[in-house]
Amino acid sequence: MKKLAVLVAAVLCAFPAFAGDKGILKLSLWDDIAVALPNNTQTVRGIDVGIGSKTNSIYGLQWDLLVSEAGELRGINTALGVAKVNEGYGINDAWLYARSNRFYGVQAAIVDINDGRFGGLQAGIVNFAHGTVIGAQLGSYNEVEDLHGVQLGIVNNARHISKGLQLGIVNIAKNGWFPVMVLVNGRF
Repeated sequence: MKKLAVLVAAVLCAFPAFAGDKGILKLSLWDDIAVALPNNTQTVRGIDVGIGSKTNSIYGLQWDLLVSEAGELRGINTALGVAKVNEGYGINDAWLYARSNRFYGVQAAIVDINDGRFGGLQAGIVNFAHGTVIGAQLGSYNEVEDLHGVQLGIVNNARHISKGLQLGIVNIAKNGWFPVMVLVNGRF
């Protein structure tokens, strides 16, 4: 039994050497103050859990209490406070504020902001897309530079509609059927 325990301990100690440069579990206190198994806190292929974390690449789940930030995401990035993703695919979700640059999937928070190209569903009380949206915005106030899809809200504002439809009480689109419409506006 003692030999088996020594063998298991030796394998566990040697595991980081064989696992490569990817962490499979990261526990974060704040920013990059973290420990990871096997050894990398910046590329996680698995689960990143903490109070507030910042990771270059996450392939899996990043869940934090206050702030969750990922450079590249393939999976789920979520926090109770703020969730940020530079680029990726999956779910960018927070209670208060979700921000992304180039993102495809679902972005949901009280306030959602996308600074580049967005494909999928942006669902929040207030949604801003400072680029192109291919998909849908669902919220009380929706704003987009270039719409290829649907805006559903109380107030919808599109600087340009390539192909799309606005459904709401007030719909603003400079190149829509009319610049301001009640209930429905769009362009096909």
